[in-house]
Amino acid sequence: MSSLDLALQRALSVRLNLQISLSQLAIVEEWMDIHLDRWLEHLPMPPDMPNAQAVSYLAMLGSDLRRVWWGAWGDPRGFVPKMADYFKLCNIAKSDASLLDQVGELLEPKLVGPWIGVWGGKVTTGWHFWDPHPWSKVEAMFGTHEAKYQVKKWVDDHQVERIERFTQSIGDAAFSEIELAVPGATTDDQVAALDASFAQLTGAPLEPAFVAGLRTITLPQFALAIRIRGGKVTRVGALIPGIAIDDIARLCSDAKVPVEPRLAKLVGALGEGIARVEYGRAGDRAGVDVYLEPTDAATRGPEPPSTQAN
Repeated sequence: MSSLDLALQRALSVRLNLQISLSQLAIVEEWMDIHLDRWLEHLPMPPDMPNAQAVSYLAMLGSDLRRVWWGAWGDPRGFVPKMADYFKLCNIAKSDASLLDQVGELLEPKLVGPWIGVWGGKVTTGWHFWDPHPWSKVEAMFGTHEAKYQVKKWVDDHQVERIERFTQSIGDAAFSEIELAVPGATTDDQVAALDASFAQLTGAPLEPAFVAGLRTITLPQFALAIRIRGGKVTRVGALIPGIAIDDIARLCSDAKVPVEPRLAKLVGALGEGIARVEYGRAGDRAGVDVYLEPTDAATRGPEPPSTQAN
């Protein structure tokens, strides 16, 4: 079997596994299936990608199984034509389409793609760039509003020069989200910066037990996700490197966030190891989301060992 055949087989298998996973989630109502299927159908397949470049996939499940999200990205030459067709079927507003064009021209991303999510009884979709971009360029895209000054202050205080990811939703009450790497040479440094960031951006620090749990993670690769809607910071997320499912359950308990008993089973069936975990806070609501690379259920490997100290 050629490498292209293998890549095709894997891409089809990943899609099938994503579709199968939906039947386990009560939040996905029947009318939503057409939207999720349409998203999957408009991802480029290996022959669509230049120089047989890979497509990256990420899937998310909320710890309470009340949120699901899928994302994909890769070379714009493979993704942009498919995304154009997809957003046309989504009846994208002219203002949303022109924003994508403007930001694309300004940042010239190397990695682009669409995403789709279900939460709060709604299907939300949009696009994202998964390569770093200078903060100075991104700052110029934002208008004059409270959130821009809050983010600028954070960036200046921590001497951060770039964003790691830019995400945009389309449709009513659209939001932008940026991901910023948290500075600091050690886990302790980064966790302290994260805690201070939550106090600064949400008005309340993290739970002390949750902070203590974060300090046991041995890999200092934390990041901050800041969501902006209507000129306000509406959600802040602490992005944590991939850890084992038992450690996630402990962190949820420390953060006083519910965990659905079936989470471990669904994560195991859908992915081949946990890529990252996000603790997010929006107003007085908080949740933990588990991100994994979806794979063929038949080929997935064992769960990675815990990166937390015992």
